[in-house]
Amino acid sequence: MREEYPIDLHRAEPLLRRCGLTPNYKAEYTVGVFEDDELVATGSLWEDMIQMMAVSPDHQGEDLTATVITHLIGKAREAGRTNLHLFTKPEKAVMFRGLGFRQVAVARPYAALMEWGRPGIQEYCAQIKAEAGPPAPLTAAMVMNCNPFTLGHQYLVETAAAQCDKVIVLAVQEDVSVFPFEDRIRLIRQGTAHLPNVVVLAGGRYAVSSLTFPSYFTKETQLAYAHCAIDAEIFRAHTAPTLGVRRRYVGTEPLSPVTAIYNQTLRERLEPEIQVVELPRKEQEGQPISASRVRALLAQGKLEEVRQLVPPTTFAYLQSDAAQPVLKKLQESAS
Repeated sequence: MREEYPIDLHRAEPLLRRCGLTPNYKAEYTVGVFEDDELVATGSLWEDMIQMMAVSPDHQGEDLTATVITHLIGKAREAGRTNLHLFTKPEKAVMFRGLGFRQVAVARPYAALMEWGRPGIQEYCAQIKAEAGPPAPLTAAMVMNCNPFTLGHQYLVETAAAQCDKVIVLAVQEDVSVFPFEDRIRLIRQGTAHLPNVVVLAGGRYAVSSLTFPSYFTKETQLAYAHCAIDAEIFRAHTAPTLGVRRRYVGTEPLSPVTAIYNQTLRERLEPEIQVVELPRKEQEGQPISASRVRALLAQGKLEEVRQLVPPTTFAYLQSDAAQPVLKKLQESAS
C-alpha cells in the first residue's frame, strides 16, 4: 500500500544520502512517500523552492517524482504561493516540463533552473524593462549588494557611467545582509544621484539571490561554480536582452574566493556577446575599500574611521537613528 504524508527531514536523510544528496535543514516542509512502511520518495519545500527530491533507486520509473511534485505544489498553494522553482540536472529538465514547469536557464553541465506558476521570469523582465526605460546605444549593467554603499562602489559606478551611455545598477534584493534592502538601495540611489545616466533597480528574485546563487551567501565554494553559472545564464538569456545590455561591470575581488569565481564565470558565459569589464578596487591607504572593511570598523565602534571609506550620504545614514539597530547588531556580534 502506498501512502504520502509529512515527515521530519531527519527521517528522509538516509534516502537523500543514498541518492547522493546533502540534507538542507532549512526545509520548512518535507513529504515522504511510503510503500509498505518503506520510504521510497521524498521532497521538501523552502519558501518558493522545491528541493531535496529523491526517489529510491529500487523504485525508479514508478512516477514517484510526479507524486511528490503534486503534493508539494498543493502544499505551496495552501500557503498562498503561486510560483515555485527547482534545480535539476540538465538532462532531466524534460521530465519536469511534463509536470508543468518551464525552463528558466540551463548551465551545462551543472544544472537547469525550472519554475512553475506565476509571476515568473517573463513578468520579472517586463517589470525591469518598464522601470529601466529605453536602452541607450551602449547600455551597461552592474549587480551590487552594497552592504553598505562605499566609495569603492561609487567609484565602480562612476567609472562605468563615464564609459557608457547608460548604466543600470541592479541592487541585490535578498534581505540576508546586515543592512536591510530598503536602506541599501536608498544609499545606492543617493550615492549615484549626481550621475544622470545611472538607473538603480531592485534586483528581484533573478539577480544574485539565494534562488540563483546561494553560494554567494553561504560561502560554499564547492557549489559556487554551478550557481554562478546559473546566475550568468539568467543574465545572458533574460536580463541583458530585456535591458539592451552590451557590457557588464564587476570589481576585482582579492578577498572573496566565491566572488572571484563569479567574475570568472561571467567572462566565460557572457563573452563575446556581452563584454565583461573588471575594474580594480578603489584603495585607501593601500587597502581595497570594501563593505566588509566598513562593517568591521562599525563593529568596533570606529565610526569616524568609516568616514573616509563611504560617501557623505552613507555616512549621514550611519549617524542617523535608522542605522542604530544595524550598528548595535554589528557590535553585539563582535563582542
